[in-house]
Amino acid sequence: MIAFLSGTVKERSDEAVFLEVNGIGFRILMATSALQQIKIGDPLLIHTCLVHKEDAMLLYGFLDPAEKALFVRLINVSGVGPKTALGILSLFSADEFCRAVLNEDVKLLSKAPGVGQKTAQRLILELKTTLAKEAAQFKITPGPAAVAGPAGDDAVAALEALGYETVAAVKAVQAVRATSPELALQEVIKAALRLLAKE
Repeated sequence: MIAFLSGTVKERSDEAVFLEVNGIGFRILMATSALQQIKIGDPLLIHTCLVHKEDAMLLYGFLDPAEKALFVRLINVSGVGPKTALGILSLFSADEFCRAVLNEDVKLLSKAPGVGQKTAQRLILELKTTLAKEAAQFKITPGPAAVAGPAGDDAVAALEALGYETVAAVKAVQAVRATSPELALQEVIKAALRLLAKE
């Protein structure tokens, strides 16, 4: 198994980074949130997980070892494949996902691409006990998920109604709620729109 790769970023697409390591190019699938942090020409160390499929071997990469560990946990959940696991990691940091599971927040987990209510419930059922035991590894901090509460949920819905993708809407609301949890709904929406406008 390839545990990690260290090299230079040669290309980047919407779903993968192309890393040159000693003259060999590796295509590494990554979460959207990770890809947004990577620039062409950067030296980079990527923690990797090789997944065998019937017709291919795919390499998945992570900037944080905790995210790689969580990815492995996710793909071992019944009905959750690598694509869905990456979708979850595109929306949540390891800390945010673990807190959502421990809080049994089905509604928030269901916002991840490819995750419906039944899959969210399965994630909670299969991972809650394990994640509670491994809180230190995943850097879980006390407190609710950043989007939790009516103001957060309604703000995400309002942004979606304005045409923003769910992942972008949740990320913006999480950022606002994490720094200013006391804001009312309208203020959360306005602050989130300001963040989205900067992207």
